[in-house]
Amino acid sequence: MAHWQRLRAADDLDEVENSAVSRVFELLIPLEVAELCHGPVESAVEVHDPAGLETLTGVSPTALAEQHDSFHLEGTLILGPAASLVIAEHACRRHPRPVLDSVLADEAEARQKSKRGGTGPTGQDDDPVPTSPEHEYRFYRAYHRPRHELLRQWCGHRAVTAHERLLAAEAECHRLDELLARTLDALRAAGSTGLADGLEREHETERITADTIRPVPERPLHPSELPVREVPHRRWWS
Repeated sequence: MAHWQRLRAADDLDEVENSAVSRVFELLIPLEVAELCHGPVESAVEVHDPAGLETLTGVSPTALAEQHDSFHLEGTLILGPAASLVIAEHACRRHPRPVLDSVLADEAEARQKSKRGGTGPTGQDDDPVPTSPEHEYRFYRAYHRPRHELLRQWCGHRAVTAHERLLAAEAECHRLDELLARTLDALRAAGSTGLADGLEREHETERITADTIRPVPERPLHPSELPVREVPHRRWWS
């Protein structure tokens, strides 16, 4: 157990990195070559075929063992989580296509769920419960998108900047406005004027703008803005 405790103490991978490493091993590393140990230490690597792993990644397991925490268990090399990160990155650099295809498929599924909702576990043995599009979008931003960005970087793609996201979002909003305008015109031409007017009104009144998401800075309140609190108490008459 001392060896596992040493690996656990050196484990500094976060949830996104653990998830990305797991996806790479699932896609690129055969079980007969190496596998992740999901036991005492998450994302530790059990190397079954050192030569095969070096062929896949271009990195020698012996060199990894010298650079990172490791030990031998019944003749099998066990590498710490930091080494699994190196293995995953080098495997992506050598074999990017399966990983990028997986990312595109995941994002296509997330896009559909962000529009129509999905299903999620209840934490019990019951059937999955439906989830809202808002929940799916928040889950994508918090969990899937960071993992996808990391996988893209490992495959040699530069991470998307905030400015590029802003430009893409503005262009996409303009494209969707034009698409909605053509859809509403088609509804009116088909005789569904009331539905078209309602959708257009909802689109305009519920539009998300910079003003609606900008936080309101705290400031000193004018006396007229202070809330009035009435505290009831017993009146004593002299």
